Amino acid sequence: MRTFFNVLVKDLRIRFASPLELVFYLALPVVFTVVLSGAGMHAPAGAAAHLVLVHDTVQSAESRGLIGVLGNDPAIQVREVRDPTALLSDGQVSMLLTLKPAASPSAQRPFDVSMRLSPWHGADEQTVKRVTTWLSGGNPGAASAVITSGSSDDSSGAATGNAGQIVTWVLVPLLGLGANFIAERRRGTMRRILASPARRAAVLAGIAGAEIFAAIVQVAILVLFGTTAFHLPWMAHPLELAALSIAFCVAGGALGAFLGMLCSTQRQAGSLGLAVAMVLAVLGGCWYPASNFPAALRTITHWNPAGWAMEGFLSVLSPGSATTVALRDAALLAVFGVAAFALTAVFSRARRAPAA
Repeated sequence: MRTFFNVLVKDLRIRFASPLELVFYLALPVVFTVVLSGAGMHAPAGAAAHLVLVHDTVQSAESRGLIGVLGNDPAIQVREVRDPTALLSDGQVSMLLTLKPAASPSAQRPFDVSMRLSPWHGADEQTVKRVTTWLSGGNPGAASAVITSGSSDDSSGAATGNAGQIVTWVLVPLLGLGANFIAERRRGTMRRILASPARRAAVLAGIAGAEIFAAIVQVAILVLFGTTAFHLPWMAHPLELAALSIAFCVAGGALGAFLGMLCSTQRQAGSLGLAVAMVLAVLGGCWYPASNFPAALRTITHWNPAGWAMEGFLSVLSPGSATTVALRDAALLAVFGVAAFALTAVFSRARRAPAA
């Protein structure tokens, strides 16, 4: 155990020896989170109205009257659409309201209303409150009963931006873990340590543990930033968040170790890790909502560890689904991590066998 901690501390000191590392560890993730979250894009009082798309499938006098009342609010710009799916990714759209025939015959209105926030320019809390108040006939206390379904699984722009950048910036160094093993081998540090009474497993676990520990701390810091800067409800499901974060970091470290085993030089491992991390992040919906992908790409997302992490983090931010979706994704990531570490051990032993 002492060997494990000694190696872990040594690698952490080497990684953060230069202040420049903090730029990639904290500064850039925060900057990209702010940019992709659309921070500062919400219109202040007196500025341009929030654009609300309305998809009216009822076309009754009551639904037309509701749309008319909503359009009288000077802070809301209503646009009726027939095919709103593509338009929801427009950076100027705040939300989509869908009017459907009432599911229950005993409903107060002959139609139900569902609200979906834009993944890139989600309406702020004040605008959501104004819309729900109008929908409830001017009674704020009854507003929650009017909306039959909440925001989409993409949540707001802030949630998508924060979660996506957590996955991206944590995954990049984790998938470069193999370069650390190669660097230790070339410096001779690994050989000297293994020549000592220290166990090989403790040394390798310490090298991997350093990156995984740094990744977990990075997740915690970026979650804290999202909570304070965007008031995201990360702490609504702390156990699910912790399980998902740890499983994601372990899975990323395992994949990084596997990729490093395939490479001969430190540069190869770093380049391969960066390329794979960015491809997984993009296909996982970290930079663009996966719900807007073509069907073929959405299928890939379901088999992508970055997609599992993204889905899990967004479900943590969606009340009611975190206990099922987040824990399922955490389990998938844990199984993936164990499998990747096992494959790394098997192939690494096979590569050393001829030399023995």
